[in-house]
Amino acid sequence: MTTSLSTVLGGNPPLWVSGRTYGQWQIVRSPADYQLYVRITAAGSGATDPSADAVNYLPAGGRAPKSNQRGTITIASGAASATATVTAVVTGKSRLRRLGYTFNGAGDQQVVPRLALTNTTTITATRNGTTGDTVVSWELTEYF
Repeated sequence: MTTSLSTVLGGNPPLWVSGRTYGQWQIVRSPADYQLYVRITAAGSGATDPSADAVNYLPAGGRAPKSNQRGTITIASGAASATATVTAVVTGKSRLRRLGYTFNGAGDQQVVPRLALTNTTTITATRNGTTGDTVVSWELTEYF
């Protein structure tokens, strides 16, 4: 039986097979996304791939990126928000990062933009204040 220790020491975890019994803390590779998962419940078998079975399995190790998108959103003078359309992602498996922003207005307004993945295909940038343009750059990474 492959254990988490043998995987750490260089073993190759088995590809998960429906109906096969796996022990608690055993690491397997999902045939659906080829990522590693560790069985967290008592030894048992099942018909649900580990990538879709959060009751019995948790991701093991780092997640590999599936896709990476980058772009900018311009919040025009007079507006408090703007959006960008992206290729559809699974929101629960995605990470949105603000890479930087510029502001060309005058005064002491708070214009630091906030980003949110508002649905599977939309990023929304919002700010306080509406004087001047704010351009925010972003990166969206989806993981397996």
